[in-house]
This record gives sequence, structure tokens and C-alpha cells, in this order.
Amino acid sequence: MLCKYAFYGEEESRPQIYCKLNNKHCLFSKFCVNQGKYIHKEGVESCYMVLEENKKNIPNGSYYVRFVKNGFAYVELNRDKVVKIQDTIGEITNYVYLSLQDGKYIMSLTPFEEKKKTTRKKK
Repeated sequence: MLCKYAFYGEEESRPQIYCKLNNKHCLFSKFCVNQGKYIHKEGVESCYMVLEENKKNIPNGSYYVRFVKNGFAYVELNRDKVVKIQDTIGEITNYVYLSLQDGKYIMSLTPFEEKKKTTRKKK
């Protein structure tokens, strides 16, 4: 299955796979002798160009979900920190909202309500 940004070029013999994001040869493609055409090789889900394109569309205050595997969501907190969180939602999109409660992250598809602190005046 092709990446949603991939397309085959117009070459008559051995059309190659190109990327719509930069119009260059796809870094995750190789020629398959058995099929007689270029195909995606393993790792295409971690293409940095696709990840950056997906991050552009997430709402403010939410966190990017890199992938979901075996009941866990791998959520990117910042460029160099990814946390593994139990998937309690089931239908995760490209992003989730997080709240840290009792040392654990809680996920939601909608923003969490912020509790306002009330101050009491001393008499």
C-alpha cells in the first residue's frame, strides 16, 4: 500500500515512486524484482516529511500521536520525548489531549476543562 503522499512517476520502463511533499524520489521505495516495479520498503510510517506534514494540522494544546500498537499510543510530548500511554479511547486520530493526574497521563479527544483555583480571604 502506498503512502498517501506517494505517486508513481511517468517513466515508461520501471516507473519510480515520488513524494508529493517535495516532488523527489521517495526515500522509502525500492525496486522489487518479483513484481517488476518500485514498491515501498519497511519504515515508510516513520518518514520525517510525512510526520512533519501531519504535525502541521494538529490543534493547539494537543499532542501528536506517532502510532498506536498493541493497545498503546506513542505520543510525542516534544521533539525528543515520546511517551507510551494505554489506549483508553480506541479511535485515536493523529492527536490527543493529555492531562497528568496522579503521575499518569490521561488521554482525551477533546480538551480537558481547567479547574479554576479559588482563593479564600483571611479574616
